[in-house]
Formats: sequence, C-alpha cells, structure tokens
Amino acid sequence: MELDVGRDGMRDILRKVVGIVSGLVKFIPEVVEIEKMSTTELYVFLFVGSEGRTMNSILSKELGISRPSVSIATKSLLKKGLIETHHDEDDRRFIYISLSQSGKTTFDKFLDAFGKIVANVLSKLSESEAAKLNESFEMLVKFVKSLSSIDE
Repeated sequence: MELDVGRDGMRDILRKVVGIVSGLVKFIPEVVEIEKMSTTELYVFLFVGSEGRTMNSILSKELGISRPSVSIATKSLLKKGLIETHHDEDDRRFIYISLSQSGKTTFDKFLDAFGKIVANVLSKLSESEAAKLNESFEMLVKFVKSLSSIDE
C-alpha cells in the first residue's frame, strides 16, 4: 500500500519525529556522566549498554553514523572509562567494545532514572492507552527498520 502524503504531509511527519526526539532528550535523566556526552557518544554508549558487546563496524551500521565518528566517540568513551575494548581470542584483528564496570554503573543509573520516567508516564495512562502507546512504538520500530532496507 502506497500512501502519497505530499510535501506538507512529509513536513508534518518530520515535525512530529523531531518533536518526539527533542521531547525525549529533555527527559534524559540527570546522570552527570551522560550529560557530558556528545550526541554520538550517547548513542554509542546506549547501544553498547543495551545490546552488549559489539564492534565499531556494527555501531556504524546500526546507528547510521560514519565509522570515523564512531571511532572518535569510542575513543572518548574509553578515555572517560565508560567502555573497554577486548581483542577476539581467535582473531586479534577483531576488537570488541563493552561497558566497563564504571560504564555499567552509569548505565544502571540511567536505566533506573529512565525507568522512573516511563513508570510516571504509564501511571497517567489507562490500560488501553498504554497498550496503544506500546503498539505505536512497535509500529515505529518496524517503520524505522523498513527504512534501512531502502538503502540495500
């Protein structure tokens, strides 16, 4: 099914997406280590924290960020002691990234604070509204994943 929403419709959708992103950024919990991160560092940190061990090439592909930008972000996060690197035991050319102990502590603080925000929002919704919100997030994730297939 193709939907032609036109230029004004596209602008409205873009405005809503920007509103969602900027609205969520305002609610990023006040965790000092996170407040000091660049946007790219934040994306890398949250990806590594939520997905576990990864590599720069995967970060670049999954986040849609250039490899040089990912490399700069990971070097900065290494300096801050929030991530650590490990060589693959079988092939030392492969370097994996994971959260350091300090990074895990910071990520846990973020999750706790973020959890409180989500719980607060959900407490204000009816069960039906919460189900619709969950369904909308699932649709949004599906939509975003479908965008990546356009490039391939």
